[in-house]
Amino acid sequence: MADKPLSGNSPARVDELDGLRGLLALWVALAHILAWTGHWENPLPGRLAGAWQVLVSAEPAVDTFIILSGFAISFLIHKRQQSYAGFMRGRVFRIYPVYLTCLALGIATSFMTPHLLDTASWKNTIYFEWLRMFNGNETSAFGSHVFWHATLLNGLLTKDFLPGANATLLPPAWSITLEWQYYLVAPFLARGVRSGTGLLVVGLIAWLGHHYAAPWHNTQLSFFPAQLPLFLIGIGSYHFYATLSQGANFRPLTSIYAAVLLLAAALCGWHPVALAAWALGFGCILVRGDDPLSRLLTIIRKTLLHPWLQHLGKVSFPLYLIHWPVIILLLTALLKLRPGISSHHALIVMMGLGVPLILISAEIIHRLIEKPGMAFGKKFDRPGK
Repeated sequence: MADKPLSGNSPARVDELDGLRGLLALWVALAHILAWTGHWENPLPGRLAGAWQVLVSAEPAVDTFIILSGFAISFLIHKRQQSYAGFMRGRVFRIYPVYLTCLALGIATSFMTPHLLDTASWKNTIYFEWLRMFNGNETSAFGSHVFWHATLLNGLLTKDFLPGANATLLPPAWSITLEWQYYLVAPFLARGVRSGTGLLVVGLIAWLGHHYAAPWHNTQLSFFPAQLPLFLIGIGSYHFYATLSQGANFRPLTSIYAAVLLLAAALCGWHPVALAAWALGFGCILVRGDDPLSRLLTIIRKTLLHPWLQHLGKVSFPLYLIHWPVIILLLTALLKLRPGISSHHALIVMMGLGVPLILISAEIIHRLIEKPGMAFGKKFDRPGK
């Protein structure tokens, strides 16, 4: 398939989604800063309480990442004619250098976590209770956690086999093991959804995964069949995009399509915030018009294409992982200098100093590890391989 990208996009990507990816990674980092500084508990009254939990949990951000991954990997598979070995080789060099670097830092900072949990003035919060549980899981089977994290297959482990397998050492990476499982089957899945029989099989797997995933909820749900419906939304979105952009001209949609997606997200009760975020992000690529919703989507599109957000998208993968050990390192130093610091003052310091340090760290890893790793991987990228 030779899809013609929308204007302003390179042949290998949809640039608006790079900006969305950067925003989602930043959301996760900010949410963890809030939680680590004792602000998990809801400070908002009444109907606003739910909004705070959406913000500080950042679950919709990760759900949107999953949808986006379904789109992006489908885009990649249909743009490049690669063997399975070539596809996986590209994914290895794309993921593993950054992941192993951040995992090593996560392992190192895991030894600092008990001191933080015992000395912070907000140590009796619910979030810290969870962190104590994760730390207990780490110390009880440290070698096993390191091994399974290194394989990126820890999301396949049940809670009876290795408790907390996807919430230890580097907790944000719970979604990376999920991504890795998707990469392992993505080329086959891309072919399977093209036929009626294949689509039926994929649908059955998704149904079984959704209904029988309880043993794999460990502590996050990183079991690919259980999250397959979110990936399928991204995969279906890609094929919809490809149909509209075939031939010489892109055929834009009116805002009614985006309105329907937003209404469906609001009414279905299944990942509504993530579906709404995807409807806006995907809609701004496809919709053109002069009505109020179209104008809103145009503003969103221009925002996502802003150079700063585009660059944030380029460093989004290291940003998504490195923020966790940076938070622990900075909080450890802060509590040594100011042992009795309040949670509110800690939050101010983490926002003022921690966010820049996280961004700088992500930039360094991007330049020194991520880019060279991808460049090295491309040396093996030859036709027919």
